[in-house]
Order: sequence, then structure tokens, then C-alpha cells
Amino acid sequence: MVDFRRMIPVLAVLAFLLGSAVTASAQTPLACIASGATNTPVRFEGLTEMVGDVLITCTGGTPTAAGAQIPTVNVQIILNTSITSRCMNTGNTGCLQSYSEALLILDEPVVSNQYGCGTQTCINGGNGTGAPIYGSGSQTTSAPFNVNANRNIFQGIQTASNTVTFIGIPIDPPGTAPAQRIIRITNVRANVNLLGTSSGNSAPPAVTAQITSTPSTTLPINGLATQAVGSVQRGLAFSLRSASGGSFTAFNAQQCVSRAAPGTNNIAQLRYQELFGTAFKKRSVSSSGSSPSSMADQNDIAAFGTFNTETGFRSNALVLPAKSVSTGSGSAQVGEAEWGTRLKAVFNSIPAGIRIWVDTNATSSGPTIDDARLTVAEASPWALAGTAGTTELTITNGTATAVWEVLQSDPTTLADLRMGVYVSYTANPGNNSPALGTGTVNGSYAPTSTVGVAVSSVVPRFADTSTASTIFTVVPCVTNLLFPFVTSQLGFDTGIAISSTSTDPFATSPQSGTCTLNWYGAAFTGATPTPIVTSGTTYTALTSQTLSNVAGGFSGYMIAVCRFQYAHGFAFVSYLGARNIAMGYLALVLPDPARAPNPLSISAAGSGEQLGQ
Repeated sequence: MVDFRRMIPVLAVLAFLLGSAVTASAQTPLACIASGATNTPVRFEGLTEMVGDVLITCTGGTPTAAGAQIPTVNVQIILNTSITSRCMNTGNTGCLQSYSEALLILDEPVVSNQYGCGTQTCINGGNGTGAPIYGSGSQTTSAPFNVNANRNIFQGIQTASNTVTFIGIPIDPPGTAPAQRIIRITNVRANVNLLGTSSGNSAPPAVTAQITSTPSTTLPINGLATQAVGSVQRGLAFSLRSASGGSFTAFNAQQCVSRAAPGTNNIAQLRYQELFGTAFKKRSVSSSGSSPSSMADQNDIAAFGTFNTETGFRSNALVLPAKSVSTGSGSAQVGEAEWGTRLKAVFNSIPAGIRIWVDTNATSSGPTIDDARLTVAEASPWALAGTAGTTELTITNGTATAVWEVLQSDPTTLADLRMGVYVSYTANPGNNSPALGTGTVNGSYAPTSTVGVAVSSVVPRFADTSTASTIFTVVPCVTNLLFPFVTSQLGFDTGIAISSTSTDPFATSPQSGTCTLNWYGAAFTGATPTPIVTSGTTYTALTSQTLSNVAGGFSGYMIAVCRFQYAHGFAFVSYLGARNIAMGYLALVLPDPARAPNPLSISAAGSGEQLGQ
């Protein structure tokens, strides 16, 4: 019995050692796995597309002792294209060595538990358990470190055109399962346009992110080294539709027929089609038609993926080294967009004398709540341009621009937004007004830019991938005169007279122009021009003199196409010297084919001699 009592202390020590050995063997080493949180569709046209977040999930390891400093690591995210997250330091194109709006967040904190590191590096203290404890307390510089001053949101620095680095991130091993440490990288924007787009049935190009850590022993990242965080797709299809929404044919504007300021007489519809559900976005969760510029926090991590806004993670209360930056529109915070998706129409080659109007509000076709309204400029703060109804555009050097901002968007539908285009002018062909010519239009996202690197302002921005489409043509007013018999053979000749009768007592605009005489006969088929026939005068000629080079003379008919209204013709056929036989007739006025689909329908086409047209 005495010997047994002597063995009790020995057995106790042995039991303690065995228990410690079991605990130590149960402790797994720290292991972290990187995964793309979302392989989100991104717009091919975009230069500042918000890509999906990257998540790193860590388990195991030995938690940092209570009061000791948590080991730190540098984390890099590297894309296969330029990172264009807003530069939060002004005057540094490319943002190199400057703070970015990209953020690293620890442990998915709820809104009330988010604490930003206000300096380049922060010291977090261990609590011995690896549990996530964060607070707003004062940071200390020596042990024991205040766990209630631990920070969980860190700002990145752009260290290369495609790289953002997060310096000195404290990573406390979470310890035994099911404890885990989650690292989220968000607010990463990319120049997606550099990657191109697929055609046919090819898979879309991917935006990929590679994550590195230094030292890797502090944050050993396993799993796939490269993650897909974006799928490049076209976001916008632009086309022209007829005034009623059907297939489009370019509008012919008759130079001599005035068009009144817009009522319901639109010449076309601009059609902007959303090609995937999140291609059109409003500015912020609080933006609306009644409050277009409203901004709100978007820092509820549990709601990520439901915002469908151009703004990313944004917190007004967050303390960071570079939280806001001056922009052309005032200032912007980390994660903030300056406007929602904007849609642009650029009208080019507008003939002098033409005025252009557009609908102020877009009309939505189909089951969607998407709404867009005209704003004053493509890269200026929101301000309604004009009033409800229609707004006239300012034309400078033959170019006019209209920009609508999306104020409401629905990610569950594909938007189809349409805006009417109206043309008005006062006919004055005598002064060549409106001038003859063809107007075109390009439709795209806005603002368009060629800056494909990080800068401190203009988010979002887009590459111009548009092509020009003809929307209208100002065509001349003409009178077509048929002379059914004209001859200069067998001793006969035909005198021709064409008068411009637009000088009259009816207040008609005087018109002048040339006529093209189109001859059709066995001996000759061709055309000859006349000099300018001034309003109130008459052009006269003999067929024998006009076609003096036709051997044996001419016999057939002639159609005169005069570039003015109210032309009238007379022909006089006679034997040489008007002896023996002679006759005269009035030329027939043919309808103008440019004024109706059926040139033979006088009621539909009108003619060059009808007043009031």
C-alpha cells in the first residue's frame, strides 16, 4: 500500500503529459484556401468593372497568446488585366504606390462591428482563443496589446498596374474546428475591355485573380492559385427603331417641307437593350427617380450580390488612411460611384438648319422597372436636362450629344429602354436651308473614355464600342418634268422652256437650282445639265443645239429633274423655221418618288408644283 501511494504523484504527472500530447496531436496546422466568391458577369464595354470578391478561408493553427501581437502578412491580388479601382490620392495617374479603394476585410463583420485601420498598418492583439474580437479602442505599441482595438478592414495600395497589395494584415490562426478565419477582398475594379469578348458559341473571356502572401508561412494559401472573378460579356445592344417601334428606315427630310417642333412626330426611337440582368445599374441602393444623387452605406456583407449598383462596399463611418478623394464632381468615398449607368447618343454630321429633340424620359418596353432620364452631361453630376416631355439638344459643329442615367434597375429582367428622336426645321430651299446632308447617330454607354488605368475620378467609365447608323437625310425638293416627244430629225427641231415659278404672290420661298435633262432615244441615251435656273426666270434651249454631237439628230422623250419646286415646262416642235407644221405642249409633272413609297400615287407623293407642301 505504501508503494502504491508513492506512485500516485508519478501517475498524475504521466496523465498530464499524455493529455498534453493528445491536445498537441489534435491541433492541426494553419491552412487557408482561396476561392472566387463570385464569378460575376462583367460588361465588355467597361473600363472600371467591379469584379467578384475573393475569399480566403483559414482553419487550424495555434491562436496567438493573449496580449501578444498577431503575426502580420502582406497579401496581393493580381488580375490578368489592369486594376482600375479608384485611386484615393489625387494627381497620380495609374495610382502606383497610392491608396486604392480596394479593401481587405476580416471575418465578415456585421455593420456594427466594422473597424477600419486608419494607418498603413495596425497592430492587433491575440486573445488566446483565435475568436474574432474587434473594437474602436486605442491602438497600443507594446505588449500586452489591446484586443478591443483590433481592426478588421484594411485599405490596399496599388503597386503595379494590375496589382493591389495589402500591407501588414494581422492573421490570427483560428485554432481547432469549427473555428475559421475569413478574409474577403472587395472593391476591385478592372479594365475588362482589354480582354475582348467572345463570338459565336465560344466561352466568354475570364477575369482572373491570383492571390499571393508574404511570408507564406503566416498565410499558407492552398487550392487554385488563380480564380475566375468575372465573365466578360457584351452588356449593351444599341439599335434604331421606327417611330412606332418597328423596323427602321432612315427618314428623308424634304428640304422644302418644314417640320414643326416636336409633338408626336418623332422620326425614330433609340433602343438600348440590356444583354444580361445586371448590365444596367443605378448609382446606390438609395438612388431613385425622385432622388437620383442619393448615396447610402453599402456595407452589409450579408447583402452582397443584391445591390445591383455601380457603387461597391461603402461605409461613411469607416476610418481609413485615404477615405475620400476630390473628383471633378466634388468628392467621392471609397467604393463610391459618381453616377449610375449612363446611356449616350451622339448625333454627327447634322446639316445646318436642323434642330434635334429627344425624349427626356426613357420609355421601358417589357416587364421591367428600369428607368432612365436625361442628364446634362456625360461626366458631370446628375442634373435633369430640360423638362418632362422632350428636350432640344445643343448642336456644335454638326454634333449633338444626349445622355440618360439609369435611376432604377431590376436585375431580374432585361431592360429595353427607348427614347424618341425628333427633327424640326423651317424650309428655306432658296437659301439652302436646311442644308442637304445625312445625319448619323452612335449609341453607347457613358461616359466614354480611353483611360484604362486607375485614376482618382470618373467611375464608372466605358470604352466607345459603337458604330454609326444613318438616322435621317435632308433631300432636295425636286420637280420631275416629262417631255413625251422631243425631236431634232428630218428637218424638225424642238424648243424647250423650263421656268422656276416659286416667285409668286403666295409667299412661297424662292427656289433656284439646276435641272438634269435625261434623254431617251434610239440615237442617244444620256444626260445633260442646265445652268442654274433662278427663281422667276426661264431656261430655254433647242434640242439640236443641246445634242449637237448626236449624228443624224435625236428623236425620243426627255425627263428633266429640276432641283427646285414649282418647275414648269413647255415644248415647241416645228419644221425648221416654224414653216409648214408646228405644235406645242406643256410638260407633264411627275410625282417625286422620294416623298412616298408609291411614286405613281399623287395623293401620297404630292408633286413639285403643289403649294403648301
